[in-house]
Amino acid sequence: MSAAFESLLPVFLLLALGFLLRWREVVPLDMWRGIELLGYWVFFPALLAETLISSDIQTLPLAGITFTMLASFTTMAGGLLLLRRPILAGLSITAPSFSSLFQSTTRWNGFIALPILAKLHGELGVALVAVVLAVLVPVANLAAVYVVAQNAGTQPLPTRQLLYVIFRNPFIWATTLGLLINLSGIPVYAPALSTLKMLGGAAIACGLLMVGAGLRVEEIRRPSPAVWLGTALKLLGMPLLVTLWSLAFGIEGVAFLACIVCAGVPTAMSAYVLARQMGGDAPLVATTVTLQTALSFITIPLLIWLAQSFK
Repeated sequence: MSAAFESLLPVFLLLALGFLLRWREVVPLDMWRGIELLGYWVFFPALLAETLISSDIQTLPLAGITFTMLASFTTMAGGLLLLRRPILAGLSITAPSFSSLFQSTTRWNGFIALPILAKLHGELGVALVAVVLAVLVPVANLAAVYVVAQNAGTQPLPTRQLLYVIFRNPFIWATTLGLLINLSGIPVYAPALSTLKMLGGAAIACGLLMVGAGLRVEEIRRPSPAVWLGTALKLLGMPLLVTLWSLAFGIEGVAFLACIVCAGVPTAMSAYVLARQMGGDAPLVATTVTLQTALSFITIPLLIWLAQSFK
């Protein structure tokens, strides 16, 4: 347990540094948007593409990982939608708040999962996270946009625009390109691969600083029941579902650990942006993500220890 905690300590120290830099305005507030865009469009796609091109992914249980993560996501998302009315009544929340609860429970932050798996298992860990990204990003984005549109009183996006929002994600393109090059055996010019590796080297620190800068600690003094529910379902409920579905599909070892980490990391801050743009409860998302991130300092090492002990 202590080894798992110590291996993740640099991750959380960078999160804290990002928060401190924003709080003390060492980096001006308007510059964080530029850092976010640079990481989103350049650094992380380069890391994903280079890792998948270079890794021996043909030995990975790709089908099992795909089915495990899709089944876990579908179970959680379907359960929330089926229980929508009891949740609205029991928590005394509005439909826009439900859409934010849905996002806070079903979306996940690859910026945190990537450095954790990279720290634990190097390029293999990054490759496994890239596979999960390729599986879940389109599905989670589609579900999030649909649920927010249906519950926030906004007009549903036209199909063309919806597909554009989902598939313009550079993670999808970088992952797809890396997988195609790897599986097809296409040779890559060495200097080009070195360039991707250099760019990808900036991804982890950039992503963690950005996540830390987005935290809103002042908003978690008195979390609402909806915030606590979203936090519990994300940090504990999703890993439990992944464990059950991993047993069903025979996922074990490092692949199982990667699925658990991806399930147990906090929600992506992009959920806040979507809620703000489409009329959801943006403050609820911000508060939930901050609480999830604070508590994940305890839950993620525990999940890793349990996953490594699981036989």
